Amino acid sequence: MPNDRRTFIRLAAMAGGTAPFALGAVPPAAAATIHATVPQRPPIRPPVVVRSPDADSPGRLTAGNAAGLLVGSWDDSPYSAVGGIWRAGAVRYLDGSNEPAAVNAAGVVIGDVVTHYDRQAFRWADGNYQLLGFLGGTGGLGGRRSSARAISRTGAIVGVSSTDGGEEHAALWWGARPRDLGTLGGPSSTAVAVNAAGHIVGTSTTAGGQQHAVRWSAGTIHDLGTLGGPSSDAVAVNERGQVAGSSDTVTGARHAVLWERGRAIDLGTLPGDTGSSAIAINGAGQVLVSSFGESYSAFLWQAGRRIPLRVAGGDVEPADLNDQGIVCGTATARRVGGVTHAFRWQTGRLTDLGTLGGAYSGVQAITPAGIILGSATAASSPVPQAVFWPAADR
Repeated sequence: MPNDRRTFIRLAAMAGGTAPFALGAVPPAAAATIHATVPQRPPIRPPVVVRSPDADSPGRLTAGNAAGLLVGSWDDSPYSAVGGIWRAGAVRYLDGSNEPAAVNAAGVVIGDVVTHYDRQAFRWADGNYQLLGFLGGTGGLGGRRSSARAISRTGAIVGVSSTDGGEEHAALWWGARPRDLGTLGGPSSTAVAVNAAGHIVGTSTTAGGQQHAVRWSAGTIHDLGTLGGPSSDAVAVNERGQVAGSSDTVTGARHAVLWERGRAIDLGTLPGDTGSSAIAINGAGQVLVSSFGESYSAFLWQAGRRIPLRVAGGDVEPADLNDQGIVCGTATARRVGGVTHAFRWQTGRLTDLGTLGGAYSGVQAITPAGIILGSATAASSPVPQAVFWPAADR
């Protein structure tokens, strides 16, 4: 689910008119239809609420590390948000309007300061808050904008920033000042992921105006190419240097792709679907893929195999994957009023994670330790609250 405050406000309004997704609250026939394709297990532990600064503010958790430091934000207006950092049962709110986006193993948090028209990347570590600089920009028309998208184990931060030429380029921050990562000859580029070896991935426009997936290494940009169509994009890189993304094919379809050892592997679709896109890749080289056609489903690609994640009569929207092969996402049962619930999937078993008693729950990410992060509604209010689901018992 996108990290977009408007999405959460819309879902909050929708949730007020839907019925619970829990198996005990839907008709037996409908329940059998929803869960016909995957074995089920009751939620092992209920969601834990991370308290908000204001009960009326929609919130969500967006990232966390193996040590249990979790980050998220709460919308206090259509154009501003309160960022928060949760650890050991206590939440610390950041001053100003902030949207934390990621945290590394060392506990360094990155994200954006947000206003109506502008964004500026920030870093937070051990209570020290630092605004990150721009590649350029103007004080007038066009302004200055930057966004931090990812941080490596070693502390490298990547994202995008405005330039003096009025363009947006991929940027790398080690300190407060960014480095321009350049483009493939076109006007724009963006970086979305980085590993400990310093391999950075993202997209760039070419001199011909097409958008291609790229990898930066040792200060050089490399065009990853396409599956024969005009465009591609990269969304993730693992510590092995394998890159996941999506590409147009020669037939005009959009397919998930894995780039490794200088070649592009078409990950295809589930039977009957027309397109797919990669969502995440883990350290073992497993790729989480969204597959779509008349409905939305997902699969886990592993060494040439596609392991399907489907819900009969509904849609599956995959969100994230960790190194243990645990997948999280949301499932929407169209035959039961369009109810949407968060789920955990592991070794062929899909578990409905439930809600706080309301109609809706959704996820943003899963931590290395298996904690699932997102939001859920209570029976007393349609406003989504920031929650996490503890790791499943082994």
